[in-house]
Amino acid sequence: MKTIDYPAPTRLRPFQLTQIKTPWPIRQLLGRPFAPTPEEYAKLHHGLFDGDPVMDRYIESRIEQSSEKPDWREFHQALHSPKPSEFQGSDALQTLLKSTCTNPTWVDWNLIEDGVQFIHSTGRAATDVLRDMALMGGYLMVAFNKTLILTGELEKGAAPRLASTAQWWLKVVNPNANCAGGPGALATLRVRWMHALVRHQLRNSPQWDSRQWGLPINQVDMAATYLGFSAVMLLGLRKMGIVVTPHNSRAVMQLWKLIGWQMGVREEWLVDTEQQALVKLRQFLFTHSPPDESTHRLASALAGEPLSRNYASLQTLRKHYAHQKHLSSSWYLLGPRMFHKLGLRAPFGPFIALLAVPARVAHHALGRIIPGQWARLIRHGRKAQEIAVAELQQRQADQPNTPVSVNAN
Repeated sequence: MKTIDYPAPTRLRPFQLTQIKTPWPIRQLLGRPFAPTPEEYAKLHHGLFDGDPVMDRYIESRIEQSSEKPDWREFHQALHSPKPSEFQGSDALQTLLKSTCTNPTWVDWNLIEDGVQFIHSTGRAATDVLRDMALMGGYLMVAFNKTLILTGELEKGAAPRLASTAQWWLKVVNPNANCAGGPGALATLRVRWMHALVRHQLRNSPQWDSRQWGLPINQVDMAATYLGFSAVMLLGLRKMGIVVTPHNSRAVMQLWKLIGWQMGVREEWLVDTEQQALVKLRQFLFTHSPPDESTHRLASALAGEPLSRNYASLQTLRKHYAHQKHLSSSWYLLGPRMFHKLGLRAPFGPFIALLAVPARVAHHALGRIIPGQWARLIRHGRKAQEIAVAELQQRQADQPNTPVSVNAN
């Protein structure tokens, strides 16, 4: 097995424990077992200590010039300029922009636009899946939680975190948004800059134990996040009653492959198909410890987010209905085993979520069949997503402190 210059963090299971058996039907579907090869295991090990060298070098260069109060004005001015790649700034900034404000050669723009339209057609089902499956399920990956807790995100509450993620998602899932210099690409570059700042802060913090967790916001964790927005979302949409064709799947994966690349994920971690993504996600689980108290705290905060909402009428009733609806949705999308690992309880199980599935199946299937309805489905779905994100922003403004769910364990 290929050697690594630094010891394996304790979050990475020993190679022998990763050699799990893959059920025959799943192996046939995926074309390979879940268990990593020795080369793949070595790559996982290395990825836990690999950050974003391009952005990290820019952060270091600015901090070296003024460690007490680095000046980031040129970075933000570049993002607001008509042509960011031609902005005249420091040498470090120009190096950064030349390597990030460009388009990779493998991009299929027609496929990407098809992916954007498909996501629009799913309406609120997409935002619910991202909240109740991808984000909630991500709390089972304990190393992610350490970053959130050490940067004070838990104290800010789930609503601001959810709102900022949703705003970014709305910008990138938009026609022509992700070409070099586009609004989506620039929004992603800004998030990438924030990740690098957090990485610099935590790696120099005495509270961060690299022997246990590796590098903060490393390549493995970034790749797992991008796959949460793509492959995990597609799995959840199917369970919600959305028809996902093979072309839809390829289009969504291509869209998020580009966004992942713009976020700083190395090409060796990017995938083209759901099958490849599922293998990667299963292998990424070998780099995480079992759920702990941080899992329960973050899951409880997100579960309690509906209790902070303000409604014009029947406020108490609608708050509690929204609370139970999202709990039911998480139970249904994640499955009872993973849901209970979050330390949550859903009194109604999956039944509230299941009630909406038949109508959603009919609505989306008819939208594909009836002439002219597909374009209408895309328009109305996008509008529903914009309303959902606007509501999150309003809740964040109205009540910054999110109550903890009664599910707190």
